[in-house]
Amino acid sequence: MDALAALMKGPLPDLYFCIGNPVVGNPTQYMVEEAFSALNHPGRYLTCEVQPTELEASMWGLRALQFAGGNVTAPFKQQVFPFLDDLSESARLCQAVNCITRQPDGTYVGDNTDGKGFLQSLKEALGDIAQRKVILFGSGGAASAIATELVLAEIRELVLVNRSEDKAQAVAKRLQGISKTIVRTEKWEGTYRLQEDGLVTVQATSVGLFNKQACINVEFEGGLKDCLACDVVFNPVDTAFLQKAREAGWKTLDGLGMLVNQGSIAIRNWTGLEPDRTLMRRSLEEAFAVLTK
Repeated sequence: MDALAALMKGPLPDLYFCIGNPVVGNPTQYMVEEAFSALNHPGRYLTCEVQPTELEASMWGLRALQFAGGNVTAPFKQQVFPFLDDLSESARLCQAVNCITRQPDGTYVGDNTDGKGFLQSLKEALGDIAQRKVILFGSGGAASAIATELVLAEIRELVLVNRSEDKAQAVAKRLQGISKTIVRTEKWEGTYRLQEDGLVTVQATSVGLFNKQACINVEFEGGLKDCLACDVVFNPVDTAFLQKAREAGWKTLDGLGMLVNQGSIAIRNWTGLEPDRTLMRRSLEEAFAVLTK
């Protein structure tokens, strides 16, 4: 009856979107709508596959229909820039947008919540991270977003490791001098050995996504103190990378927390409400269980 009353008398529910290509198998809609329901927020979230040639038309359509906000996934995280009115500091520095919010004046602002979601998970796992050295594998969208937030958080040192060193150097150049964090790159040749006490390492490539056996070529030194291995891959939750780290005695942090946190931040941007992250994580686990059947 509430839905009927809104239809006949208003206000109509807020509309949100996820655009990308492909988007089949993306669990965000289920997670967000479960969170909306628990918050009694009258929002509807629509997952839309957009052809690259139709991105411009789609973005103007979303604006014309006054969507309240939404998410952007590959391959459009940079291509949406011309259709936005402003960018957050995070989006500008990492040069990627994954979250868009309609402001009260009707303008649309792009943000990147991926790195913020990861940083929240990292702080929950470690507490103070100011004196940490982080080795980050990858230089794509997720890696760039995470690197940006780590530098803004002023960790002690960030080492960007990638097979294509020029890509890592481009990210490092963009982040140099933003804070007191030392940012440098290392070329990834053969097996990369992780062998320092207190080290944090982040697997920010897509290796291992939907593949339980796949793992980047790294070696974890055993017997180290206070080390943490993190993976941004969220399906499977317990990746081969994390298993390998645990076998060497490292603590681990899975990618599901980052996915939940970035979604939580987006909902807060859109609604001003604080969603239930436990419920959101449970909804993702349910969605992935369906995918694996």
